[in-house]
Amino acid sequence: MAVPDGAEAFFGQLSSPARVFDVRPGPVPCVLFLSRSCDSELDAVRDLLGGAGVRSARLNADELAATTGLTVDPVTRTACVNGRRLAPTVTWTRHFSANAIEGGDDAAHRLFARESWQAAADELAAISGTSLGARRPALLAQLRLARHHEVAVPRTIVTTDPGRARDAFACPRLVIKAVHRHFVEAAPGRLSGIFPTVVERRSLPAGPWPGPPVIVQEYVEHETEWRVYYVGGQVHGFELPGGHSPADLWTAGGRVEVRSGEPPPAVAAAATLLASAMSLRYGAFDFLVREGTPVFLEVNPDGDWRWAERRTRTTLVTNAVAALLAGLHREALPGASGRGP
Repeated sequence: MAVPDGAEAFFGQLSSPARVFDVRPGPVPCVLFLSRSCDSELDAVRDLLGGAGVRSARLNADELAATTGLTVDPVTRTACVNGRRLAPTVTWTRHFSANAIEGGDDAAHRLFARESWQAAADELAAISGTSLGARRPALLAQLRLARHHEVAVPRTIVTTDPGRARDAFACPRLVIKAVHRHFVEAAPGRLSGIFPTVVERRSLPAGPWPGPPVIVQEYVEHETEWRVYYVGGQVHGFELPGGHSPADLWTAGGRVEVRSGEPPPAVAAAATLLASAMSLRYGAFDFLVREGTPVFLEVNPDGDWRWAERRTRTTLVTNAVAALLAGLHREALPGASGRGP
């Protein structure tokens, strides 16, 4: 039987190796947030990013038990999270803590799972074009850097025996606070606050008083206090005029007076200088002002700001953070000129 014209060539093609077509949707360039479900700052920022056409994704530490899958590919710099293929352009690690992960009864297995998730979060930040907040500068290093740049700081020590501070300081009052964070999470979702306290130096016992390491700092008499948010070169400030204890921001926030306003030039300049020295794109800075001179206390690379905005009915920091992330996202897109939005 004769083969129709062209059929021989056609059937020959069928016997050749088949071509494979990848019909899966490509990875979505997006801003990735690593935090926890109660982070209201990110809720507001994501709304603004979505309105600007910038996609975002979020992985919450306290919801990891429901995660159906995670794959991180360092070669393609992509990740698959719960079936969604992502190409993180910017990753911001805020309140992500593996201690929030529910675990089983076996302590070793629980610890292994938490440490593994913490390491995976670090890997997600590493494949991004830009990462924010993944590492917090140690407090003593912050103060040493500030002194190097001639920014005033209080005298500070770390000790396991606050009683020894009687001899280490000459000022009448001291501030005692945590070396690391102000919260501990002994059980997932249950935070216990370890807040700063002001004590009379002479009230400390003269004998040994061993305990965990704590920060002991001279109490600086001051006229006012400023919480300053550095966001990609912009500085937004909230004044806390005084009359409150250091712990009131967490334990009695309603008693703390908050005013939105332009920070004094010396405060803004100090925040900008220190943010540059620490290579921070975002930071919540605490300053006291004594006789017009800013005294630097610390910077928190993932410090919250919505509490101050709610009290003052402003959105300046939220708007600035969204603009910063949108700009970094667009700079990281393929074919971007690198000059921002």
